[in-house]
Amino acid sequence: MTSPAPNLRLSQNLDSGRTMLGDETFLRSLEQLAILVRRVTRPGLNGEHRGLTRSNSAEFADYRPYAPGDDFRRIDWNLYGRVGALFVRLSEAREDVAIHVLLDTSRSMDFGRPNKLAYAKRLVAALSYIALSRLDQVSVGALTYDVVDRAGPLRGKDRVHRLLGFLDSLSARGTTDLNTALRRYADTGQPHGVAIVVSDLLSPSGFRAGIERLRAARMEAVVLQVLAPQELAPAVAGDVELVDRETGEIVEVTLTEAVVNEYQRRLREWTAENERICADLGVSFHQMSSATAIETVVVTELRSRRILV
Repeated sequence: MTSPAPNLRLSQNLDSGRTMLGDETFLRSLEQLAILVRRVTRPGLNGEHRGLTRSNSAEFADYRPYAPGDDFRRIDWNLYGRVGALFVRLSEAREDVAIHVLLDTSRSMDFGRPNKLAYAKRLVAALSYIALSRLDQVSVGALTYDVVDRAGPLRGKDRVHRLLGFLDSLSARGTTDLNTALRRYADTGQPHGVAIVVSDLLSPSGFRAGIERLRAARMEAVVLQVLAPQELAPAVAGDVELVDRETGEIVEVTLTEAVVNEYQRRLREWTAENERICADLGVSFHQMSSATAIETVVVTELRSRRILV
């Protein structure tokens, strides 16, 4: 039996480029959530996601904290008598969900305060912990112009330290080609499931073809765009040099109020186009600032988007 309340804190500075899952209160809130799965399952051990399938098997597999709406018949009252808290029993079932969290680790992600890559790692850690808590199978891939590293598949909360160590080891490198990287990930023979892409989407060729390939591989897809506050709302700063993080190209520009307004207009158009692409493909999309608390994004924003339930 895995421990109902493992201590999984990693207290590191957000801008250090290292992962930080959070305190026990946040962990408890994550354990009440699930990644919404609409259609893709396969034979095997069922995760306790709140999708279209649920386990009815009586064979015990693990515990998780009770959440409102859970079946009272699945509460372990003996455990309640020992620890004074409600936990439900998870069980074997006939269907399984594979969660693939695909993190953009190209050099464009190493930007901003708070740093985009450090923030994205925390987001990936939180999403992965939710899936591991539900006994879903979790794989994490690091993407640039290719699939440069991966961890998993993993299952169960006892694997979370391995996952966090993997995320902690990742650094920004290489240029971005999301279409190629996503296509190659889809072609690796991984089990179908849900693919969650976490990226700034600053890929010269876009990302539509890559998402289409994931969908062709029978994966649901979610696109989570992380941008720094300096990208979302640049300040009027006079004469500056803009340096491309991936190519090193330098562009000299004068950031007047008119230039910043034009930039923000184009940013809105780009965001709207990304939303249209995802809507056309039947894919969930959400844009966030790296200045927004991870707790707010996960517990509030992703739930309102029906990405988490």
